[in-house]
Amino acid sequence: MTDGTSAYSEAIRRRFPWKALADTPTPVDRHAALAEDLGARSVWIKRDDISGVEHGGNKVRKLEFLLADALQRGCRGVVTYGAVGSNHILSTALFARQLGLECVGIVRPQPPTPYVEKTLRHHLLLGTRLESAGSPQETKAIRSRLPGGNSAWYEIPLGGSSPLGSLGYVCAALELAEQVARGLCPAPDLIYLPCGSSGSAVGLDFGVALAGLPSRIVAAWVVTSQMTSKKKAVALAGNLRSLLDGICPPPSGGALERVELREEFLGDGYALPSGAALEAIEWMKSKAGTRLEYTYSGKAAAALLHDGRNGRFRGLNVMFWNTYNSRPPLSGLPSLRREDLPGILQESLPAGP
Repeated sequence: MTDGTSAYSEAIRRRFPWKALADTPTPVDRHAALAEDLGARSVWIKRDDISGVEHGGNKVRKLEFLLADALQRGCRGVVTYGAVGSNHILSTALFARQLGLECVGIVRPQPPTPYVEKTLRHHLLLGTRLESAGSPQETKAIRSRLPGGNSAWYEIPLGGSSPLGSLGYVCAALELAEQVARGLCPAPDLIYLPCGSSGSAVGLDFGVALAGLPSRIVAAWVVTSQMTSKKKAVALAGNLRSLLDGICPPPSGGALERVELREEFLGDGYALPSGAALEAIEWMKSKAGTRLEYTYSGKAAAALLHDGRNGRFRGLNVMFWNTYNSRPPLSGLPSLRREDLPGILQESLPAGP
């Protein structure tokens, strides 16, 4: 990283509320077996799966800015959104509690998956308040009932993907540039990651341009058009540029010009396994000892495996950005009684024995 690039990261953290939560820089690991299978010059994994000491994943970097803003505003707690098994809501609840903030998660149903029960047990331990809402009117009514009034609660959007939250991945790209400058890895020609609410991809897009990296970002779309859209991702990128105006020079070219938003790996929908994702999960486990899941990271790995098999990587340095938490569950998780849960939570649990 050049002195100028380092200064950008420092300027961002001085200008905006920021609280150190992540264990960074996260490592970059080389995997010769993946490179051989994919026909690449080299393949690397950026280990954001261990971005937090207790809980990793890509949300931690966003929460460093969002929760700091909530604290600066004197809020009692935070309100955020996602599916019943949302890793984003879990990450928010865990780190909010560490900072003395309460957390309310407004949830929607999702297809039953094996990890939902573990997620709900974490929420019981953390004291997260989960509410279900099927419409904006129901969400508004829930917020109106929160203790202390609506102004006491800081709103964090789906996936933490606001312009402020996306700063986490601007800084992540600058961190990668420093690792490149130190000789820890080559500048990646392609970076693969999943794309849900798009904040990580949008932040990386700005950050790699700011750092002068040649990287192109391949973002595997993992959500349906009812949840978010490319139009919203482009709007977020524009708002991020506005937020950083006068602090960092804007990237050349249009919004998301360096990002490929790939829709063909979604499969049958959000949180539904696809054959390609399941194959890629097993492949990453056997070749790299890397554990993924089929809602987000497995579909990004499916894009990686597909492109490698089709000869895209010849002579290229490729990076897989692991956004999935690989830390073990918190200790002391309470048991879960299905019959005590509201209907929407019960419906998202796999059928019992």
